Amino acid sequence: MPEAAPVASAQKPDIQKPNIPNIIVFRDKLLLPSEGFIKTHYSAFDAANLVYLASQFGWRAGELDGQTIATASGALQRFVFKQTGYTNRLADLRQLAPKSLHAHFGRGGALALPVAQALGVPLYVTFHGGDATKQTHSRRRLIPTIYQRRLSRLRAYASGFLCVSQFVADRLAAQDFPKSKLITHYIGIDLADMTPPIQRHGRLLFIGRLVDKKGVDILLAAMRRLHNKLGEKVPGLDIAGAGPLEDTLRKQAADLPSVKFLGWQTPQQLASVMRASQAVVVPSRMAADGDCEGLPTVVLESIRAGLPVVATNHAGIPEVIRDQETGFLVPENDPDALAVALSAVMRPDDHIQQMVVNAQARLQQDFNAAIQSDKLQRRLLGIKPRARG
Repeated sequence: MPEAAPVASAQKPDIQKPNIPNIIVFRDKLLLPSEGFIKTHYSAFDAANLVYLASQFGWRAGELDGQTIATASGALQRFVFKQTGYTNRLADLRQLAPKSLHAHFGRGGALALPVAQALGVPLYVTFHGGDATKQTHSRRRLIPTIYQRRLSRLRAYASGFLCVSQFVADRLAAQDFPKSKLITHYIGIDLADMTPPIQRHGRLLFIGRLVDKKGVDILLAAMRRLHNKLGEKVPGLDIAGAGPLEDTLRKQAADLPSVKFLGWQTPQQLASVMRASQAVVVPSRMAADGDCEGLPTVVLESIRAGLPVVATNHAGIPEVIRDQETGFLVPENDPDALAVALSAVMRPDDHIQQMVVNAQARLQQDFNAAIQSDKLQRRLLGIKPRARG
């Protein structure tokens, strides 16, 4: 299934509300299969219309609640837009009189910068993780990338850089982003249906793309250690996801009969798998190219589902998971430590359920999507944040 294909500008009936301001949301390609979290940013928006601006719209674009406008109608115009910032839709955008422009990912901020400047509106950019850490963004090139060419102007013009974890904010601070413009803004998830923790007897579960930074090879190495130690009593592991490393990982797991690859799962299928699982494993690590997580949403979703989490001390994860308090936390790339934690989480223990209770309290504190979305809406509209009760 193609990731993205150009679509014409469209306005969905009954979506745009009259007499309230517009906010432009920019992503180079909308909505990619793995980026449903972008919608979560706007789940509580009720005082502004959303206008989605993109170079290309993907097959999930129908899920977007708002008007969609393509920066260009063909490959040549998309190239011109990326290189120069010119779009023949600028007059249409001016008519909207937007209050601000919110771009996703660092490169998206660079691409949207000329549009924000032409409209004379505040620009906010959300950095999600790898866009703040990948070495490819800082590596010197004969011909600098668009991001590199516009970075100094982006730092100067943007009103704020929204970071999905404090880890991301710290990384940007180390890259000379103005500290006064760095804002830690957790995305959050819908907490309306929080599942209380119960004593479970199921399999371990990994959810995610099968790429380097997810650390699945370390997880398989930990499972092999458990297999050698426990034999037939080794816990089972389900791997839900797909990606470029799938064939390699399947070969690595060929001698581990307790490991099953489920492939890509729909949200409904994942919910079913989670209900049958005993714990979720998040073995993330820094990839060879420097790519890091921001704060994996699967950590939050697992806690909401009442599941204990075994994770690595990576990126923004320790901002939610504190070892032995809200979950199990082990060093990156350490299969021995991971094996010990996996063995511990599979044992019946009231303390494990209490860790989930503590973790759910942590979600309510800073990761409620409705609250975080309202904060974002007020910021983009230039309204003072609500006082916390």
